[in-house]
Amino acid sequence: MGDRSQWGGSGIEREPAASGARIERDAGVGSDGRVCPINIFIEEAFMKDRHGRSALWSAVMGCVGAVMLSGTAHALPTTDSFVLGGNLNNAGSVHGLVSLQSFPSVTQDVQYLSSGVPTEKTFTGVPLYNFLTSPTGGGGINSVSGPPGTSTSNLHLRDFVVVTGSDSYRAVISAGEINPNFGNKQSLIAYQEGTPPGSLGDDGFARVTVPGDIRGGRYVSNIFRVDVFSASTQSRINAIDQSGLSNVFALDGQVNTPRLFNLEALQALPSVTITTPNDRTFTGVPLWDLLHHELGGGGIIENPEVRNDILGKYVVATGTDGYKAVVALGEFHPGFGANDILVAFDEIEGNDPGLGTAGFARLVVPGDERNGRWVSNLIGLEVFDAPPTVVPIPGAAILFATGLGGLLWRIGSRQKTMTTTV
Repeated sequence: MGDRSQWGGSGIEREPAASGARIERDAGVGSDGRVCPINIFIEEAFMKDRHGRSALWSAVMGCVGAVMLSGTAHALPTTDSFVLGGNLNNAGSVHGLVSLQSFPSVTQDVQYLSSGVPTEKTFTGVPLYNFLTSPTGGGGINSVSGPPGTSTSNLHLRDFVVVTGSDSYRAVISAGEINPNFGNKQSLIAYQEGTPPGSLGDDGFARVTVPGDIRGGRYVSNIFRVDVFSASTQSRINAIDQSGLSNVFALDGQVNTPRLFNLEALQALPSVTITTPNDRTFTGVPLWDLLHHELGGGGIIENPEVRNDILGKYVVATGTDGYKAVVALGEFHPGFGANDILVAFDEIEGNDPGLGTAGFARLVVPGDERNGRWVSNLIGLEVFDAPPTVVPIPGAAILFATGLGGLLWRIGSRQKTMTTTV
């Protein structure tokens, strides 16, 4: 499930299974999912008061509360397979342990903070990118182009992966982040842990790893589904000039203060100077700061009811010719990926200020090997939620809904009979 606490909270450990088991028994839910004790409780409450509606509804509400609590246990089923969806050629296919073990495996050592304590683990699994593009895995990604006449270069950099656990916890990983020609981050679909390797235990048969994530928030366990989507279907900013230089860009989407930026507005924000691994030096505004500063986006809109909601979001950058690239929020969040992604307005090269033919602003993603996500002539930055992904309804909830309906019908019928008799 990853770091199921909000950013800044505890590590990636799940709640102890023992407490879930106690809740399950207290709620009258057996290991087979039946809800028999609750039926008895309601009927006994009713029989003690022939005319006692308050007793009946107290029983019903107590039952509801108990089953809601039991959902804590049943909302976290240990998975034995996951389904593929979205823009994959093999969307709809289901993969279990045997399927994963048929791929060439990789073993990696990772480090992250768990409850603030440095933790080291060893995982064995299949590189996520290899799995998605393999004929026997995802079958390849169907990238989506933009409107006619716009750039079709590197369409795969518009794609992003959404990994969802059985408890609905999910995280976005951009395709460019794991593509060997660009970010080259070797995220795994891991199915073994430790040395010598063993099963993942309560984390299901498979979990995803994201090396470099400080708090392990994108280490989604109990994988239930893996989907691939394209930003082309959500982005609203398109090409304005196939060959022109940009002089303004729009910040839009899920930010508190959408606004336009020209060079003066961009330079009014606190700036930094970085040197990339390929020895190029840029000055600009960190993308995280641009989204959160009061003179920038004023913060990202989040759903406080969703654990680490920010990890289910991404940013799409667009150039004047319609070229687009995606970065995941978790990729540059200071508490997770912490990548120093920059909205640059100057490259230290020679004596000429500015970016030259790259316009007044460009996105710089340090570490990208071929600079494919270095979107020049920037005209748009948009923040989006990944499209919704479906998870199963816990079996206990289904049984409760159907069982309670039938039970209330029986009680209603009995009440009518007793009223007639009296």
